[in-house]
Amino acid sequence: MRTRLNLESLDQRLTPSATTLDLTTAGSTATAPNGAIVEQSDTQPTGTGVIHSFLRLQGAAKGGGLELGYNTDARPLQFDENKSPQFTRSLQAADVPTVLVNGALYREFLLDINQKSSSPLLSLDEVRIYFSDQSNLSHYDASALTLGGVAPSFDLDSAGDVSVLLNANLGSGSGSGDMFLLVPQSAFAGADANSFVYLYSKFGEQQTATANGGFEEWAVRTLPPAVPPATSTISGFVFFDADNDGSFDHDDTGLAGVVVTLTGTDLLGNDITLTATTAADGSYSFTGLAAGTYSLLQGPLPADDPFFAEMADVGTIDGTQSGVGGMGEIDQIVLGDNENGINYDFGNHSNGG
Repeated sequence: MRTRLNLESLDQRLTPSATTLDLTTAGSTATAPNGAIVEQSDTQPTGTGVIHSFLRLQGAAKGGGLELGYNTDARPLQFDENKSPQFTRSLQAADVPTVLVNGALYREFLLDINQKSSSPLLSLDEVRIYFSDQSNLSHYDASALTLGGVAPSFDLDSAGDVSVLLNANLGSGSGSGDMFLLVPQSAFAGADANSFVYLYSKFGEQQTATANGGFEEWAVRTLPPAVPPATSTISGFVFFDADNDGSFDHDDTGLAGVVVTLTGTDLLGNDITLTATTAADGSYSFTGLAAGTYSLLQGPLPADDPFFAEMADVGTIDGTQSGVGGMGEIDQIVLGDNENGINYDFGNHSNGG
């Protein structure tokens, strides 16, 4: 939720106007308008090397029922952050685990909340994520929504005002974890492994779900990297376009021995470069591909006949056209998990006729 002006009355400030993602029942999950996923969880992930806490907030003791703050190595701290570097500290992108959900990659954050058992509800009203090459950003600006002058790379409210409603009684106590926040991998596109990650959050704006107990703590789990399934394919033909119609048909002849190069980036950000050589009928294929965005480039043509590239024919991914064709090249092929791209063809003319 967007930060309210100080001139608003307390009743106005605590009146919920957001889309509420309700996680007050065990095992519940919800998707925010911007694609982020929240999941109720009682994982009990305690133990050395299992979780790494990076932000602890405890503002309820000050009154008002609101808690807010962000992780940083900077001191003094700005809001309700615990001043111990054990609980409020810098976090690098490499330490935020990737998880795979329905074929899409997300970065996972774990939230542990603490409320009175007699009044267990708590609202999470704002979450923003920032990146920097420095570990000690400070000075959050509630009007500009910037941290140290840096704009957020992720905002839970980016596609509409959102609030998450949590129930502390579903958990097994402090340290057990109450919610997973799954942030789309696209929010991390501009960050490398060494970038510092800042998570700003605000709790307790809903009138019946204000902060009233112990601390709220953000952490990350130690998980093996998620690996996108490498089960997709792209195939096509390199051919002599005898009838000059721009498509491979019975009048045309496949060209053997032509190298086709596939380049691109998979969903984990890995750079991919592969080659395939056309068979006697001019066919080529790439198998075992992970989801990602790819390009195809036709290599040198047979030396015994001065062929020249005419145009590339954009094929389809499971029946839907994907890509942008040019002279001997097809770009922006968006491939999902377990999908098959066909008819990515390269037509050629011959100077001899």
